[in-house]
Amino acid sequence: RSLPSSSEHFGRRGPTPLPSPLPHISAWVGLFHKTAPCFNTGYDSEMESKACPSRLGSFSSTYAEARSKFVEAAKAIKAYHPRSLDLKGERGPSGEVLSIDIAVLGDKSENPRHIFIHTSGVHGVEGFAGSAVQIDYLRRLKENAKARKRLENAKGVRIIMVHAVNPYGMAWLRKFNENNVDLNRNFHLGSNRHEDMLAPGKRNKIYPTLHGGLVPAKNACCDCFYCFLGYNVCRYGYGRAKQGLASGQYEFKNGLFYGGLRLEPGPQMLVEELATMGLSCTNKELFRVLHVDVHTGLGAFGQDLLLFDDSGLLEPLRAIFGSKYVADPNASDTAIGTLYETAGSCDTLAKQLLANAPSSPTVLSLCQEFGTLNGISVLRAMINEGAWWHANRSTKPKEPVKQALLRAFYPDCDKWRASVLHRGAAVFEQGISYIIGE
Repeated sequence: RSLPSSSEHFGRRGPTPLPSPLPHISAWVGLFHKTAPCFNTGYDSEMESKACPSRLGSFSSTYAEARSKFVEAAKAIKAYHPRSLDLKGERGPSGEVLSIDIAVLGDKSENPRHIFIHTSGVHGVEGFAGSAVQIDYLRRLKENAKARKRLENAKGVRIIMVHAVNPYGMAWLRKFNENNVDLNRNFHLGSNRHEDMLAPGKRNKIYPTLHGGLVPAKNACCDCFYCFLGYNVCRYGYGRAKQGLASGQYEFKNGLFYGGLRLEPGPQMLVEELATMGLSCTNKELFRVLHVDVHTGLGAFGQDLLLFDDSGLLEPLRAIFGSKYVADPNASDTAIGTLYETAGSCDTLAKQLLANAPSSPTVLSLCQEFGTLNGISVLRAMINEGAWWHANRSTKPKEPVKQALLRAFYPDCDKWRASVLHRGAAVFEQGISYIIGE
């Protein structure tokens, strides 16, 4: 997500010769059979002791439950700026209000010097992991007087937690929002315009050739999924096919990874609210900003990787978070496979908002990505859910097609959830140490 591509995989001279993608096809098909929701992948064996059963209670089964836990935990810790940004004209499956909820800790001044932003649920159904990390942090903070004192003594430091950036997707079990927009391709701010993504130099030229196979009818008479994948990997090469599929597109409103042609209502409210909290060029005191955006669905089951887009920050980020977890943006292949470029991702909002800040603050933005199932299973779940949603927007979360999408991004496995809490807490604490300057 938001990572530079390798010229080896994303050349400009047309399709890769046929022999090159064949190993990738067999790898993709082989991966499809590894769909067990909970299996031993060799991640930290100590994480279960570090995320005891009581902490697993930070996870939720519905958006409404997650929101209730987050708001309750924020009030219990007396977060001084609890705020709910309600989506207009949309409700959840049980008629519940859909809101982006924000909790703020630390410095109460108008212009904080250092800001740490933690966001969850940009991709709706993926939000249960990031939500649990946020709830877990707030609950642990309430129980730890030493940790609270640490924040109180950190002058000029503000922590902003944004819960469920895409509440519609989280409530209705969708990756995309109420307008079928991928919010992680929608954050084009300032001089970066959505329509610019249709310009010849930026337009996704491969996606139009893939679109037909990604939006089948709800009751399609045949399943050509594997033929579709195999043909296009042979046609473009693995890297270019992946870039064309997942990097985002701005032409097909009913397609996958549609970035929209305007800033969506939720992101618009969020950007305006963050500006009032000091994330603005008017804050002349701003010195250091860190944004961590939590996602799921890419990588090895139960393992996480930290992704970012500025290769010059590789060593500084590894110094903060550890070299084991920070992906090299120049690598042609990583633990989550071939990297691909995106534009308009949520984790770039701070950089865009502060591009002309007079104080020239240091801005670090990254995505914490937790692996779930293999890529083919995840893609197929997305395609199937999309077909049902476009046929009937009121498809209930209990339907099998919705549950399949949920488990593709949120496995029903305590080991996976313990790993999310363990690593989510580690990155949160490392982020706070960096922003405080420890």
